[in-house]
Amino acid sequence: MRRSRSRLLLLLLLPLSALGAQRAPAAFERPSVVVIMTDDQTYEDMAAMPETRRLIGAAGARFTHAYVSSPLCCPSRATYLTGQYAHNNGVHTNTPPHGGVEALAAQHTLPVWLRAAGYRTSHIGKYLNGYGLRHPADVPPGWSDWHGTIDKSTYQMYGYRMFENGAVRRYGNFDVEDPALYQTDVLRQKAVEAIEGTAPGVPLFLSLMFVAPHGEVENPGSTTQPFVRPAPRHVGRFAHLRAPGILRGERDVSDKPPYIRRLQRLSASTAGRVRADLRSRRESLLAVDEAVAAVVATLERTGRLASTYIVFTSDNGFFQGEHRIVKGKYLAYDPASRVPLLIRGPGIAPGSLSRELAANTDLAPTLLDATGATADIAVDGRSLLPFARTPMLRTRRPVLHEGLAAGDIDRDGAPRMHAVPRYRAIRTARYLYVEWRGGARELYDLARDPHELESRHRDPRYARARRALHRELRRLRGCAGEGCRLPVGPLGG
Repeated sequence: MRRSRSRLLLLLLLPLSALGAQRAPAAFERPSVVVIMTDDQTYEDMAAMPETRRLIGAAGARFTHAYVSSPLCCPSRATYLTGQYAHNNGVHTNTPPHGGVEALAAQHTLPVWLRAAGYRTSHIGKYLNGYGLRHPADVPPGWSDWHGTIDKSTYQMYGYRMFENGAVRRYGNFDVEDPALYQTDVLRQKAVEAIEGTAPGVPLFLSLMFVAPHGEVENPGSTTQPFVRPAPRHVGRFAHLRAPGILRGERDVSDKPPYIRRLQRLSASTAGRVRADLRSRRESLLAVDEAVAAVVATLERTGRLASTYIVFTSDNGFFQGEHRIVKGKYLAYDPASRVPLLIRGPGIAPGSLSRELAANTDLAPTLLDATGATADIAVDGRSLLPFARTPMLRTRRPVLHEGLAAGDIDRDGAPRMHAVPRYRAIRTARYLYVEWRGGARELYDLARDPHELESRHRDPRYARARRALHRELRRLRGCAGEGCRLPVGPLGG
C-alpha cells in the first residue's frame, strides 16, 4: 500500500512532458486531414500512379472493394460531404431541380462540422456541378480558405476560372497550352501553399479535388480538341499501352436490360478511340501522381505528416467500352461504381489491405472519427478506421447503389442516345442485384463472374438469393442513419 502511494506521488510530481506518451493528445495536437479526389478515375487507373500507391497505399491501407453509391459526379460528391445516400441528402443528379450545387444543404456538411471543431478548412479545385454557373460564385458554408473552379471552365485544363476567397481569377486560354497554367499543377501549388500557410498547432482539413482524368468540355472555337489533355510533359508516356480486350464490349447482352441490349458492339474505329482515350486518361493522372508526392513532401517538411490522415479516392469510375458503353458512368456495374481508396495516418500500419466492402457514405464518418468532430445530421455510413487498422475485420454490411436521375443522362454521365431509366441496386461481398424502373432485373454472382457478364436473375439456382436480395433492397432504398449500416441476412446461393 505504501509502495502504491509512493508511485502515485511520484507520478503527480513528474512534469507533464514526461507523461505525454501516456495521455491523450491535447486539443492543438489533433490530426490534420487531407482528402485528394480525382474525377472519373477507375480502380484500374491506379496502375498509372506509382507515387500515390507508394506514399499512401503502401504507407497505409488499401481498400480493394470500395464503391460509390451513385456513380455520377454531383451525387457522389454530395455523399462525400454528408455521409448520406442520395435519397437522404437530396442530390440525385448533376443539374437542378434535384441535383447540382443548388440541391445540397451545404450548411450540414463536413467542412462546417470540422470548422466548428477548430479546423482550418481549405478547398482547392472542383466543387459540385454547376458551381458559379447559374448563380454568382461564393464561398460555401464551412470553408475558411476557398479556391473553387467555376463551371463549366472546371473541365478545361487551360482557360479555367477560379473563385478564390472572394475574387474571380482566370488562368490562361483554352487554346494555349501554357505549361505553367496546366490546371492540375496549379491546384498542386495551391495545396502546398495551403499546408505551408496553416499555423503550427492548427489542425488542417484540406480538400483537394482534381478534374483529371475527366474529359474537357467542348470548346466552341475548336473542332479538334482532345477528349482528355495530359500535361505537355506527359503526352505520349502511355502511347503503347494495350487496352484490355473486355473494352470491346460483350458479345452477348441478351441477359441485360433494354438500355444495354440496344447498344452495338464497338466498331474498330470506336475501339481505337477508346484506346486513345484510355492512354490520355492515364497520362493525365501522372500530374496528379506528382501532386500527391508534393503534398506528402510538404506535410513532412512542415512536421505534419506523422499526425495527418490522407485519403485518396475518386468520385466515380468510368466506362470505356465495357458492356458496350463507350463512355460514361451512372450505372452500378464495376467500371462505373468501383473506385480506388487509399488511407494512411496514425494507427494504420503500412501495407495494410482490407477487402471489406467500403462506400463513399463512409468517407465523412471516417473523417469525423479521425478528428473527433460531430455531425449535426444522421450519417448513413460508418468509419473505415477500424478496418484500416485491423485489415482482417469483415462485416456483412451491404452497399446501396442509386440511379435516381430521370431520362437521358447528360454528357457527364451515360450517352444520350437512349433514355436511361432509374434503378436501385444492392451490392454485397458476393452479389450485385439491380432493379430497374420498368421491371428489368439483373443478378450477378461476383465470385464466379467478376466482370458481370452473365446475369443470373432467371436462373432457378439463384432464386433464393434473388428473393433475399430483393427484401434487403426494399429495406435499404428508404434507409436512414443506423438502418443503412445493418448487415444483410443469409442470402443462399
